[in-house]
Amino acid sequence: MRHWLQLVLLSVLSVAVTAQEIQFRDVQIKGDRLSGVVLPVLPRDAEIKILALRADAWTVDDTKRLVLTTDIVISIGTYTFQSEKASVWINRMPSELGVVSQIAVYMPTSTRTGGRAALGAEGKDLLIVGSTLGGINMDVALLTPKKPTNQQAFIQQSENRLAGYIQRLQVGETKLSTHPEVIASPLPVNEDETLISQVPVQQIKQPWLRSKSGIMSITADNVELETGETENTITIVGNVVLELRSTSGIDDMQMTADRAVIFTDPGSVRDMAAGKIESQDIRGIYLEGNVLVDSNHGDYLVRSPQAYYDFTTDNAMLVEAVLRTYAMHGKVPLFVRAKEMRQVAVNQWTAQGVQVSTSSFATPDLAIGSREITLTEQPDGNMFIDSSHNTLRMGGLPVFYWPHYAGEANDIPLHKVKFGYKKTFGSFLETEWDLFTLLGVQQPAELGIDLKLDGYKSRGAGVGLDAHYNFDNHKGELDTYFLSDAGSQKTSSGIKMDVPDHQRGYILWENQTKLSEHWSLQAQLSYISDPTFMSVWRQSDFYNRREFETSLYAKYQKENWAFTAFASHDLNKFISNSWLLASRQYAVEKAPELGLFRYADDLLNGAVTWSSETRITRERMRFQDGTPASNGLKRQAFPMPGGGFLGNNQPFTDLFAARGLTEEFKNRLTTRHEFAAPFTVGAFKFAPFASMQADVRIGDDNAAANDKDTKWFSTVGLRASTQVQRIYNDVDNAILDLHRLRHVIEPYATLWYGSGSVDPMTIEQYNPLVDNVSTGAAAWVGVKNTLQTWRGGPGRWYEVDWLTVDVSVLTVDSKATRRYDTPQFFSWRPEYSSLEDSVMANSIWQISDGVALLGNGTWLTDNGRMVRGSIGAELDHGKDVRTFIEYREIANNDDQYLALGLQYKLSKRYSFNASPTWNMKEDDLQNLRLNLTRHYPDFDLVGQVTHNSIKDETQYGIAFRLLKF
Repeated sequence: MRHWLQLVLLSVLSVAVTAQEIQFRDVQIKGDRLSGVVLPVLPRDAEIKILALRADAWTVDDTKRLVLTTDIVISIGTYTFQSEKASVWINRMPSELGVVSQIAVYMPTSTRTGGRAALGAEGKDLLIVGSTLGGINMDVALLTPKKPTNQQAFIQQSENRLAGYIQRLQVGETKLSTHPEVIASPLPVNEDETLISQVPVQQIKQPWLRSKSGIMSITADNVELETGETENTITIVGNVVLELRSTSGIDDMQMTADRAVIFTDPGSVRDMAAGKIESQDIRGIYLEGNVLVDSNHGDYLVRSPQAYYDFTTDNAMLVEAVLRTYAMHGKVPLFVRAKEMRQVAVNQWTAQGVQVSTSSFATPDLAIGSREITLTEQPDGNMFIDSSHNTLRMGGLPVFYWPHYAGEANDIPLHKVKFGYKKTFGSFLETEWDLFTLLGVQQPAELGIDLKLDGYKSRGAGVGLDAHYNFDNHKGELDTYFLSDAGSQKTSSGIKMDVPDHQRGYILWENQTKLSEHWSLQAQLSYISDPTFMSVWRQSDFYNRREFETSLYAKYQKENWAFTAFASHDLNKFISNSWLLASRQYAVEKAPELGLFRYADDLLNGAVTWSSETRITRERMRFQDGTPASNGLKRQAFPMPGGGFLGNNQPFTDLFAARGLTEEFKNRLTTRHEFAAPFTVGAFKFAPFASMQADVRIGDDNAAANDKDTKWFSTVGLRASTQVQRIYNDVDNAILDLHRLRHVIEPYATLWYGSGSVDPMTIEQYNPLVDNVSTGAAAWVGVKNTLQTWRGGPGRWYEVDWLTVDVSVLTVDSKATRRYDTPQFFSWRPEYSSLEDSVMANSIWQISDGVALLGNGTWLTDNGRMVRGSIGAELDHGKDVRTFIEYREIANNDDQYLALGLQYKLSKRYSFNASPTWNMKEDDLQNLRLNLTRHYPDFDLVGQVTHNSIKDETQYGIAFRLLKF
């Protein structure tokens, strides 16, 4: 029979379902959540309002936790509570009446509101519990979405309060309250009781086709119903809106279209209107024309011109569809466009002719195109993609093909691309890929491997693997690279030379293992093919990395003492660190070194502290092979003891032989003991100290120990400091942006004398912590002045150091050790200092939030010459432009440099950076870096120009940087 209804027909499909069995897990009651707890308060048909100046929010199971501070007002219906600090628990649960929101509030102090008609409570140590069928609204000035680290004591106090209340609910009689309940007397946790609550195990996310139970309403311009013996159909035309409301309120779904047909099992219209049709009677829905399906409150949103949903099998088919869902636990939107899309399981889709991206545009900036794809939602909420015949597309243009792709939606396999031109490389292309994604293998959580594929027109091709792992107690990295190289190269010294070896590369490995609570183990492996590889191909490591070494280091540490064992071996026979070439110029092998360290042991009831360091070492020097010319170095870096420099083709061994050094193993015992007796007199702090270091030669391979092999060093000194301050409340200067002023004066001084049995400058340098010592008498006196003020404005005041000036004077005797050209003084261990009469100064002037002046310098007092110094300024011109300028001077080389910097945000999509450095001594450009960046939602495209005058080399390039979500 056919029934025509004009205009609007509201049809209610009341679905009866059988309650599914719910699984539970046991959770100990600690007061950190409301999970599994039903508060004995009838839910009120009113909303809960939360007002505060600041809130910190985090989640524990299904409970939202809040710590509120300052001007707190919490209203539960007509009941209002005020405080300056509160801890809040909120969770929601479905019921026959709808979704019930439970709330518990702990207030250490509560005050009654000013209105006489307001209901509330006042007092101390209050716990308030309530529930509502309405919503919860929160209005705060500052919301921090994480657990606060500075409120641990208060959080623990509040959790103990709630845990005591919940325990009494389980073991005592419970009375149902009709209004929010205020528990005034504390109910402490009974530590002898270990009570648990049963928490429902989280269910698998609801299928997006339909909810488990609920009511479907149909709204349209025209509706036609037709019954039959085998099937009923409802034909709907014009402004179709289908709303499926679940009884839980959390699995709702809405469908809109121009036209639709609903298929149901046979039955009378009277049965349908009476709500007697169960959910399984709805067989499917066909939608056509501007189809839009919204499920799970926006977790899944589908657009399509045509769609069919099979409710009996939970399958769906769509054409020319766009699916929007979320990756990264709901943080990143994911858009899937397909010529044909099917849902084949609750959490799985298949599609043909697909484009996947994080952009809603039809032609996204960055996307993955595939012939076929399977999209699976994992238990953690992330989307896993398995696809074939893939292309990486930039602006719709395919730029790379890969036959098979498997990985999470947010893991695009291409991590980095850089291409350009460099004089010694020619045209080049450097890429970095996620290996697991390229192989179609799901990446283990503990392991990540990047594949490097590079090509250089004038040089050759390179391939490398960079692996990071974190397995249980093992954490480390393996970095390997192989390069087939040819032609000529320029080293960091600017020397042009032929490539020494056509097969080049390195293997670098480091590992940290936590063996037990106190034992740890560190291992390193460093193999480099030739002396110039790092200075040419990995210049950042050449200048900045710690020493390349193959070593094993074990440590047992407990409280204030530790035992260590260290062994190292030089695989390379050359140095690949710039700083090491500029210092001792050779490597040191340990075979092994055993150490025992104790710090700050109390003696005489704490009046004296004792620290000791003891090492037993077997060690030797390892000299470089080759010559300055063969290693791409300038001979001026290797001065000979008698004057002049090592020849370009003269072996390094000649230099070390002239210094009287050998590669023979030497054995020694070194022990250092320091005593300090800190005390205070009023506002003054004093710390007298004394130390003794003995270096005993145990016996070398080719020589017996004798008295001359023992070296003694002793020191005695006094450290003193104090602090005075004064506050000027009447200071208020708008021009200087000063609002109140605090002047902090910190005088300090160190008096020190060190002596030794030998001249420290004649000591062979094996370990700088032991051998790099100084002797003589020194007095270091200084004062640090800090002027602090308030800036910002009402409600946003913050404290800044407006002006800081630190000036110190170092005075030494004529026998003091001058180890370096620039004087240095280390108050914590003065024997490490380079001693010379000097004045040292550092200053920072924060003129305003946008302008800061900085300067530092070291002057010799005998002739007033500045040995090292710099002065500069940082300027913030607004949200789009930042600049800096710096002048540096280094006296030992008579170098002067002027550096400039510009950061300019041209627009939302473009930014420009420039940083030139001018060599004023040479009156020439030292180096230059220019970057023009085009910002995309998923990546940055960077145009780069760099120039290095030392190497006389200019590089042009474009880099692709994938942004991490």
